[in-house]
Amino acid sequence: MAFDPNKIPVALRQAYGARRCAVLVGAGASKGAGLPLWGELLTKMIDSAVAHKLITPEREAEYRDLATRTEKFLMVASGLKDDLRSHFDQFIEETFVAPKPQPTKLHEALVALDKLQFVLTTNYDTLLERSFRRRNDDVSVCNFTDAGEVQRRLSRREFFILKAHGDATKLADKIVLTDVDYRNLLFGQRAYQSMLSTMFTMFTFIFVGASMTDPEISLLLSYIADSFSPNAGPTHYALMADEDVTQVEKDRWFKDFKIQLITVSKQDNYAELTEFLHALGASAAPAAADAPAAH
Repeated sequence: MAFDPNKIPVALRQAYGARRCAVLVGAGASKGAGLPLWGELLTKMIDSAVAHKLITPEREAEYRDLATRTEKFLMVASGLKDDLRSHFDQFIEETFVAPKPQPTKLHEALVALDKLQFVLTTNYDTLLERSFRRRNDDVSVCNFTDAGEVQRRLSRREFFILKAHGDATKLADKIVLTDVDYRNLLFGQRAYQSMLSTMFTMFTFIFVGASMTDPEISLLLSYIADSFSPNAGPTHYALMADEDVTQVEKDRWFKDFKIQLITVSKQDNYAELTEFLHALGASAAPAAADAPAAH
């Protein structure tokens, strides 16, 4: 099944062509490279805690039960991070760095979108920066602690990648994973709040590989709704599996968060997701004579 380019809204084509577009990349984008989604990550954490004999069989059973329930993900992550203690950094490295995951066709399609203003990712892996640096080894990569640098690049309209929740290769307790971590980041750092508000007010976002049931996405959307009126600023777009959403959900995402859902098929490991990115890039072809993006 091929993605129908006519499903791309005119407003999105225009925003991309005018370089007012950004992509938010979630865990689903790294799934094809063999990296875990939320439930799989928690299972790996439980396995690690068991291997290091840090939890009892009773606690293990409770964790495994809770890890099947999306609404309990952050609670389980908090408990396991505490249980793993000094082993946590090692776990992150073994999960996201040691396997040496390779960029996929989806990452290549993202790199081909040369009119993006920036890419924001909640992922810890290095697939995005490695992909973009194949094109330009000077691509700037910022962390959630670099609010000043991000604001500077936004004002100068220079392309960058923002690792919103940390980097598996630069740990030192800078991985945002638990409920407390997310809330401290979203509600406790005013510079970060201002930065996110600016991003979502000024630029059209495309959510790629970001499940709307993932806790970090839910918290981010809640923050956005609290920080300014969803009626202000541009419409954002989320690529979702057609099999997973109802019309009621589509209506709520738009009315509550001003996010319009664009559906794709799950067939062939979400091949339509990559096709969508190619189609979006091709939609701006007539503007190819514009000045090159600052990648």
